Amino acid sequence: MTDTTVADATPSTTTLFRTWWTNKNLQYDLVMSFILIVLNVAAILYITHHKIPFTANNLFFQFCICSYGFSGLGSFMGWSWAICVVEAYDMYIFGRTCHIFGFAVLLHLLYFISPRLTLWIGIPCSLWFLAAFIESLHTVFLPQVFEDLRDCWKFVNEEQVRVATV
Repeated sequence: MTDTTVADATPSTTTLFRTWWTNKNLQYDLVMSFILIVLNVAAILYITHHKIPFTANNLFFQFCICSYGFSGLGSFMGWSWAICVVEAYDMYIFGRTCHIFGFAVLLHLLYFISPRLTLWIGIPCSLWFLAAFIESLHTVFLPQVFEDLRDCWKFVNEEQVRVATV
């Protein structure tokens, strides 16, 4: 009789789906999408229940709604593609863009309810959304910029060849 543990019985390899599902950016994307959808639906239900008229700029509001839908679709397709291709780790930029448009829709709906409510909720939340968006841009684009800057400084700080005239 041999002693085996659970760790010995389970395979040590992880599947692509498990790798994809444990991605923190995907978890953030799913939770924020769920929260924004719930808040937007709650605001729409409040507006329709209390018969509040839409008084803001409807063209910009429609643009935000369309952009929210298209970027949400792009986020879903990007994460679906990232299941098959592990190198597609930076697909969360679509989700962050979707969250920005979803937040803009929420701010419009809150403005329909009360302009003060928009300020009380909008300013603190927009700072947090801005920080999350800048963080994702930093992760995707800025490492190459910093690498180029480091190479430039290495070139500048190299020992220069000096020519002495005799």
